[in-house]
Amino acid sequence: MDPIKEGVKIFKDVVEKVGIEHTRDIKEAKRFLDALVDATRGLVIVDFLDARNWDKIEKIEILEKEGYLFFHWHDYRTIEEHPDDKMMRQMVFPGNLYSALIHFNELRIVPTDYFPLILLRGHAIKDKEVKKLFPDALEFAIRDDEDNFSKKAIVKRAHGWELYDCLNTPIFSVIIIPKNCGASSGDSKDVLYSYNLHDALSRLDKVKTELEQENLTDPDVICEKANTVRRIFEYVLKVECCYRYRQISVKKDYSDLLLGDLIGLIKEFREDYIKDMLTKIVIWANELSHDSGKPIRREKASLLTLMAMTYTDLLKQEIKLNPYPHLDI
Repeated sequence: MDPIKEGVKIFKDVVEKVGIEHTRDIKEAKRFLDALVDATRGLVIVDFLDARNWDKIEKIEILEKEGYLFFHWHDYRTIEEHPDDKMMRQMVFPGNLYSALIHFNELRIVPTDYFPLILLRGHAIKDKEVKKLFPDALEFAIRDDEDNFSKKAIVKRAHGWELYDCLNTPIFSVIIIPKNCGASSGDSKDVLYSYNLHDALSRLDKVKTELEQENLTDPDVICEKANTVRRIFEYVLKVECCYRYRQISVKKDYSDLLLGDLIGLIKEFREDYIKDMLTKIVIWANELSHDSGKPIRREKASLLTLMAMTYTDLLKQEIKLNPYPHLDI
């Protein structure tokens, strides 16, 4: 089949044949992605959270023990090029390899009425962890992509230069879709933001249900639920930092940002009543997560959860209505 004209059918066939909907097993994820790349000859669309996109995947590689997944966009390392062709190519792509890497977390296949969506997310990665992946590097540099939580590693090896987009968050930041499916990179960006916040709301709703049990009186269990809400809400605010990447600059690594840091970054964009709610979330989350000495009540943890859900839903609607906040006048 022609992956340009029949990409949607190929995607459906591969999903049905491989038979997975979700996996945290990096070998199983590679098996699925290899099947997709093989069936499409790599002719797919790869869209990123910041609306960048690729027009193909040449190869999937993994470091199984370390848990890293690489998907290569342009790989010239083993190609024998005529000197004139190489010179022309290097005017556009001077490196020998253009790739992306994630510390693999999970792959999800999301069915829709039109075609399956392939979503990927990783774990947070620090610069020193990226550097360890290239022990044979002759030169190594890493720079911020200025889109919050994404960096580019530039590596010189014996055969030449390699460039890696390091997707260093547990946010769903990659989506793979068929060629000519009618979706734009903007559509993919909307799906990624919506899915990340939908995932957060689902997790918060689970906590809400657990806190609705009237026989729940154990203070340690209540605090444990409140701490889960705190972690999920930090995730939500980190998604917002990605959304506002042209309005704010995040200096800390993903895993170093705490609730207070995050609210400090985004509160200037909020009305006074939302700021008040955010302040209350911080106070109650601290009270229920630390040894505050105050009474631990299930009702307060429930209200904390509802406030987190309310804010998340507001953010989800805002992103849908205003996908480019830096253009807002």
